[in-house]
Amino acid sequence: MRLLGIGVAHLCGRDPRGGASRGRDGVRDGGVKNAGGPAFARFSPARNWVTDGAMGADITLLGGFSVRGPDGAPLALPTRKAEALLALLALRPGSALTRDRVAGLLWPASAEPQARGSLRQTLAQLRRCLPDGAVEAVGDSLRLDPGLATSDTARLEAALAANEPQGPAAVAGLYAGRLLADFPVGEDPFEEWRRLEGERLHALALDAMGRRLADLAARGEAEEGVALGERLLALDPASEETHRALMRLHLARGARPAALRQYERCRDALRGALGVAPSRETEELAREARRAVNAGVAAEPQGPPGVAVLPFANLSGDPEQEYLALGIAEDVIRELSRFRSLAVLSRQAAFGLRDTALSPQEIGARLGCRFLLTGSVRRGAGTVRIGCELTDTATGYHLWAERFDAPSDGLPQLQDEIVRRVVGALAVRIDDQLLRQARCRSAGQLQAYDLWLRGLDGLRRATPEGLAEAQSLFHRATELDPNDARAWSGLSLSHFNDWSCLAWERWDECEARAFDYARRALELDDNDPVAQFIVGRILLYRREFGPAERHLERAEALNPNDTHILSNLALCHAYLGRAERAAAMAREAMRLNPFHEAWYCAFAAMPHMLAGELEAGVELGLKAPDASVDMRAYLACAHAHLGDRAEAARQAEAYLETYRGNIVKGRPAEPEEAVRWMFMVNPFRRAADTAFIAEGLRGAGLPVSEEAMAAVPPRGRVAAAWGG
Repeated sequence: MRLLGIGVAHLCGRDPRGGASRGRDGVRDGGVKNAGGPAFARFSPARNWVTDGAMGADITLLGGFSVRGPDGAPLALPTRKAEALLALLALRPGSALTRDRVAGLLWPASAEPQARGSLRQTLAQLRRCLPDGAVEAVGDSLRLDPGLATSDTARLEAALAANEPQGPAAVAGLYAGRLLADFPVGEDPFEEWRRLEGERLHALALDAMGRRLADLAARGEAEEGVALGERLLALDPASEETHRALMRLHLARGARPAALRQYERCRDALRGALGVAPSRETEELAREARRAVNAGVAAEPQGPPGVAVLPFANLSGDPEQEYLALGIAEDVIRELSRFRSLAVLSRQAAFGLRDTALSPQEIGARLGCRFLLTGSVRRGAGTVRIGCELTDTATGYHLWAERFDAPSDGLPQLQDEIVRRVVGALAVRIDDQLLRQARCRSAGQLQAYDLWLRGLDGLRRATPEGLAEAQSLFHRATELDPNDARAWSGLSLSHFNDWSCLAWERWDECEARAFDYARRALELDDNDPVAQFIVGRILLYRREFGPAERHLERAEALNPNDTHILSNLALCHAYLGRAERAAAMAREAMRLNPFHEAWYCAFAAMPHMLAGELEAGVELGLKAPDASVDMRAYLACAHAHLGDRAEAARQAEAYLETYRGNIVKGRPAEPEEAVRWMFMVNPFRRAADTAFIAEGLRGAGLPVSEEAMAAVPPRGRVAAAWGG
């Protein structure tokens, strides 16, 4: 139920203002030219279509309706009619609408005096919510001042009027969906206006995006082109031109099976929507893809991607060094096999092709593998150089290359270290490549492993939207393969993130689901290090430190080369009171994966602080100060222990702002509540670590009570005993 005419300024988030010079509807007069002309004056798009409206109100009309004030904060209008009025004016800021036109669109069933009265009241409500002077009136017309209010439709129209290729490229980023999608008003004239304007913008946007896609396809820019094509198909699934462009992009990058799948989608969409078959041009593209596949290019495998490691080449010129080249390749196979997400071919299968002159694509077709690792060993005067190269056998593209140098006399001791560095970097690159390709596939084409990768990508975004997407993807993976332990692990992790970070008000429900899904994963595969880690982390947050420690230790033992797990384990060991070990593990993860993501630094910061390395902890934390809600609190604590009270206070205030924005969603919250939450979601095993953090927070000016230090999460039910 809406409150009409009461507390409007409060609903809009603004103070009521008195009137200066205003027109008869309580709206400021201004100099609108051609006010007596047509209902909609001619629109002249601004030159800069990427302006974000930071100097005034910004109205979103595409894909939905929302309003933000000059400070970027959302504005809530008091009535649906006020929203509809603003939508009419915001379609083209600066263009005039007559009062008769507005009244006829919004109050068609009312007599003219009543409609005019309703318009005056709604204008007064709208004016209280927008910057002063944003709505202008001259004579019998109204308009939005484009200097005080702008809209996404204005930016879209400006991009549509711009020259190639900048205009069409901008349209792809601006067109977020149908005009005023899901905007129920119920008045037929307004609905007709929305339909006609929406169809006009939709057709113009699709045309511009289609031109952009054709340009990308002609230039072979596959990654951007595939993403744009999938977006176009979401808007118009039966667009044969879009399907053909995607087929060409797949063929250009060597992904013939993907091109064939695109043809099948096109055929099914045309048959279902239009009852027609693909055109001759589309059929010829499909024949080209079939010829390529039949010539020996392997179809993309189901399940985890296959990886083949060929014997490393001995470039030393000394046959006596052949043992070294073979030994390193065998070690890489052994260590890479620890990753449950990869299907590593056996030594016998891979080494059988060591003396052939086949291309990577031909080797991929022979072995049924998606990735190929080749390498070389060269022993020189006092040094040994080992080179590695990873190739995508579907395309022939080189994805990663690295070299490692070691002194000859220290090679036996360094060989294991080199293998770990190769394997750690290799696994990350493979996952990154597969994720990029999974993002380009439609929902119907995703396999269980694709769904796992895209689900993880959603989790890493750490937003409610990303979390919801991840849960949906993981659920679909369990439906495709109910025995896939990773899918159940992903579900567990998604509810764990919801439980510990985003859905504080649903702690009980999310905690129980996280635990149940993790237990299901371990029932399916007790040797999956990811599942072991997730169970251990949940038990850690439950303060069941003994069982948690056993699962975390097992996760590390199962795969000490997974740098993502190592980075997470560092944080867990810090909670368990092993700060020095945690700091060393965090450094190891970053060393094995030198191109790590920023959150590695955030997870390394707190272990260094607890280990007494405060300066190092601050340096790491400042590289990712917003990677977690409480990172600023840790920075405040460290600065206080270092004696910099001013910086400590600044970081403490930043933490409170982050807490209010991310945890209580803008609700007023006292510092005591934020401090209590801090201890609740950081399960320190040692009282000394809790006291260290408490002392630092007090030094930063935050109130820390004994009750807050003892805070633990609410518990819904007792978990079953975990052994092992």
